[in-house]
Amino acid sequence: MLALILPIFAACSGTNKSDIGSPRAGNGTTNTTPSGTTTSRQTLRIQQAAYPIILDPQKSVRTNEGAVLGLNYEGLTRLDKDLKTVPAAAESWEFNPEQSQVTFHIREGLTYSDGAPVTAENFRYAIQRTCDPNTAGGYQAILFDIAGCQAFAKTAPTDTAGYEAAKAALGVKAPDPRTLVVQLTHPAPYFVTVASLQVFYPAREDLIKKGGESWWKDPANQIGNGPFQITRIDPGQRITLTANDRYWAGRPKLAGIELITEGQSSVALQAYRAGQLDIIGVDPSQLPAIKDDPNLANQLVTYPGAETYAMDINLKQEPFQDRKIREAFSEAFDRKTYCEEIRGGSCSPTLSWIPPGIPGAIQTDKYGYNPAAAKQAILDSSYGSPDKVPEVKISYASDDPIAQPRAVWLAGQLQNVLGIKIALDPIEAKTLQAMTAENASHPQLAIYSGWAEDYPDPQNWLSINWKCDTAFARARGYCNPEFDRIVDQADHEIDPVKRLSLYEQAGRILVDDVPGPFAYNPVKSFLVKPGVTGYSTTPEDTDWPGQRASALTFTISR
Repeated sequence: MLALILPIFAACSGTNKSDIGSPRAGNGTTNTTPSGTTTSRQTLRIQQAAYPIILDPQKSVRTNEGAVLGLNYEGLTRLDKDLKTVPAAAESWEFNPEQSQVTFHIREGLTYSDGAPVTAENFRYAIQRTCDPNTAGGYQAILFDIAGCQAFAKTAPTDTAGYEAAKAALGVKAPDPRTLVVQLTHPAPYFVTVASLQVFYPAREDLIKKGGESWWKDPANQIGNGPFQITRIDPGQRITLTANDRYWAGRPKLAGIELITEGQSSVALQAYRAGQLDIIGVDPSQLPAIKDDPNLANQLVTYPGAETYAMDINLKQEPFQDRKIREAFSEAFDRKTYCEEIRGGSCSPTLSWIPPGIPGAIQTDKYGYNPAAAKQAILDSSYGSPDKVPEVKISYASDDPIAQPRAVWLAGQLQNVLGIKIALDPIEAKTLQAMTAENASHPQLAIYSGWAEDYPDPQNWLSINWKCDTAFARARGYCNPEFDRIVDQADHEIDPVKRLSLYEQAGRILVDDVPGPFAYNPVKSFLVKPGVTGYSTTPEDTDWPGQRASALTFTISR
């Protein structure tokens, strides 16, 4: 799925509980489309644990945002159920012999949900808008492979001449309505997969200009080219989508989808039992009771997620500028107990960033649970003793009842092993997510944040996250020029064996730097009503099973 990148929190904001399952709840905004009005019997109702902060394809970075946008829009390519790159808005593409230029051919007759044509110019605009310093979205760096994008992104908007020159030099052209030519800074075989991401979604220039900075809040401006169309937005509560009759691959089998925000897993389970939700996420604390319930046990769907979570620390705040302190925190963390007892067996411990089974994954035992080594690391740090280490606050989502006991457990373990002062810092989930987006506001330590894979390539895990100029690394204060040099070399390498070796080398540097003690890889757990069929799961289905590749084939009977 689109990464949502991230951060991804275990705790999320709630909603008005009485509105669960009630149609047209709240003071929402409606947009009518040719698809008509959905009916409850044909509409799939899915819980989302957090309401999206922003629904702008060129600015959104979080998984829950990408999940919504991926229904409403479609890029030039997409990933199928086997996570292979296949045609979407582009019916074909080809590289030049040097693999430094790729030409996409847009499908003939492609339209938006309102019937307006989708052309190469719409995708050119999406790329330009992403690279534009006035947009400055969190996924901007993912397009730095495009000639001129990085230079444009770093141009001061107040420098009118420089801004216009950088915009004109951007390496993307639409010579005719069905042809998009992208000039790359280096050979990038993974680029056609990047073209599936939300930064390529053809949000309409006319509607963005009409709606202004908050254009995305009005469903009338969210006219997309995806299999569904956003038709109603109830802020903080739900997003309603209707099947798009004009989708190039045919109308979805569902009449619509409702994404209903409910941050409290206990309330979501209650609504599911009452028949008000069709798919919900399962918190690990609920798994034992669900497995003991013969009815619910048969509705439990689990699969490994292509995600990694870590302690989300600010490397520019004391005491985490000191690598020995970061090492101590990693060695004081009993991941095995956390996964087995605190998360009910719903995750696997990890000491590295890229999950097992994904190209570029490495095996290491560095900085695993070792209380004696953790204590020694404190003594070897610049502070010299536990009593001289500044107090560390653990920030967590105050509006999720499950987050607090996890934070209490972690605080107790760190304090017991390291002998330093640990305090709890409860913050409302939405505020906490916003704080972690910028280094200046980023807490000392938040639990937990991570990365959900956009596409199965180590470039997506390493270059996109941890290079000095990426939003993810900047927010955490991480920058290692040697790491950047190696991943840049890997990004340019055509030989797959050499390329993989370089990424593995970069992964080891990341482990040594301990930018945030790596914690676990989750097992995704959902409850799905028996009448919901026609879907296939992938490791990239972050928000619901079937999210990545089953929008057209989902069916429901009640």
